[in-house]
Amino acid sequence: MNLATAPGRGEDAVDRVSPETALAWSDLFLCLGRAWLPPPAGLSAADWCGPLADDLDDLGTELGLDVQAATAALRDEAGKSEARDPWLVVYSRLFLVPPVPVTLNTGIYLEGALGGNASQMMQACYRVAGFEQDLRFRDLPDHAAMQLEFLGALFERGARGDPDAVGQAREFLAGFVDHWAEPLRKACERAVPSHAEAKTFAELARVVESALATLA
Repeated sequence: MNLATAPGRGEDAVDRVSPETALAWSDLFLCLGRAWLPPPAGLSAADWCGPLADDLDDLGTELGLDVQAATAALRDEAGKSEARDPWLVVYSRLFLVPPVPVTLNTGIYLEGALGGNASQMMQACYRVAGFEQDLRFRDLPDHAAMQLEFLGALFERGARGDPDAVGQAREFLAGFVDHWAEPLRKACERAVPSHAEAKTFAELARVVESALATLA
């Protein structure tokens, strides 16, 4: 694992992103990062899924991303009329309650371990960029949400004129996210037979893959 440019990813591809587009990429990665965080207690599926679908629709149009499957899955969840558990209960069943069907600690996908080299390298990237973890978020540096929020922060800096931030985002995408987005999606897909809501998260992971392909 290293932060070298991935094969096929042009050196200048992301660096040519305009300030306006960089801000839209920032919004997308921040939106996706929040989607992989535990939602507030008591929030319903409709409360969580509906606004997220609207945000993804707008950002997909602005960035030329195909988000249709993700927004359809989100609206399907939001529109189910039967009594539903709060979305935090759904999230917990998938990602928090042992044995978790899907892990969001991406070191498992990158090197088959928690707290390994990949996690330490991510922490080093955060430290070099001056990115501080929210003290309310108690998890390892390799959590998918933390990485996506880091990318959102970098693209926002790029939009504000930081000459190095977009390049840092490109390196982080190539070194880490490129390697776990597909395995995370497949893990969610494998969970669907026993946890139907995992389809929604599989489609959100597919949006991450689509972003990677567009930025390549």
